[in-house]
Amino acid sequence: MTSPRAIGPVRFGPGAEFDLIRRLVNPDDLLPMGVNLGPGDDAAVLEGGWVLSTDISLEDVHFRRVWLEDKEIGFRAVSCALSDLAAMAAVPVGVFVSMAANDEEVVEALQSGCREAASEAGAVILGGDLSNTSGPVFIDVVGLGRTNRPGLRSGAITGNDLWVTGRLGASSTAVRVWQRGGEPPPEARKAFARPSPRCEEGYYLVEQGIANALIDLSDGLAGDSAHLAAASGVQIVLEAAAIPVAPIAVEVLGPEEALQAALHGGEDYELCFAAGPDAVDPSYFQDHFGLEITRVGHVCEGSGVWIDQGGSDPEPLMRSGFDHYVADVL
Repeated sequence: MTSPRAIGPVRFGPGAEFDLIRRLVNPDDLLPMGVNLGPGDDAAVLEGGWVLSTDISLEDVHFRRVWLEDKEIGFRAVSCALSDLAAMAAVPVGVFVSMAANDEEVVEALQSGCREAASEAGAVILGGDLSNTSGPVFIDVVGLGRTNRPGLRSGAITGNDLWVTGRLGASSTAVRVWQRGGEPPPEARKAFARPSPRCEEGYYLVEQGIANALIDLSDGLAGDSAHLAAASGVQIVLEAAAIPVAPIAVEVLGPEEALQAALHGGEDYELCFAAGPDAVDPSYFQDHFGLEITRVGHVCEGSGVWIDQGGSDPEPLMRSGFDHYVADVL
């Protein structure tokens, strides 16, 4: 039996939201018996390999109902929560869904989407809570998963390469088009409405000893790689030309704005991980999962996230990812 231990400092990247979280977490608190990992990563890890995460979806902050059908809102809420389990290399088992809405038909549609997303990931709805409200629609999802070996944000070391799954920026493209009064192309809309948590991929990367550090991309490559760098105590250098920007983002926004969407827009729900040289086989990953994987940078001594534009020395990437306490609502 292990002795209780202090939580210690929570090592997030920069940003007002994460400064607030650091103030809210008391480093002198002790983790109780049976808890192996507390605040500071994508989820908590309990003895036996059980993994717990929680995620909020709030109307006019995370979505607008004029953009999505209610069933899509429920699907998206659960998928986003399950992405935290993917970042911990956990296999989803179930979800608890709590929601507040003012109409029974809305609740049933939300629940239908939640159930579909859970089922696609091999999980079930285990319970939750329900409330009427005169305010915005609110969904809170607690994800329950299990892993033999949790993936952590810490663990990246000098000499590692940085990789991402999939293409980035399509979801942010949809949001930008909606905000400008338009209707996004189907590909961009789908990226926002039906994200795919990379649970099988995360489990594989950690179980096979490939990923030394792992995080999902919910706040943008810039912001989430900053969390990985902070947790690991290293510097990350992103190579701008290597970032796999979604073609639909380039088509709609143009190359420069599309790159910014990939770096800062968030809600791609792909995986970002650090791995040793020659540890990753992109062709096997493509064949096994039907998903491309791209080297986007490297890890070195130092701190923070830097970007190499290809023409001079890397420069500090001053702008981070999405921040709830800086960004405007949708």
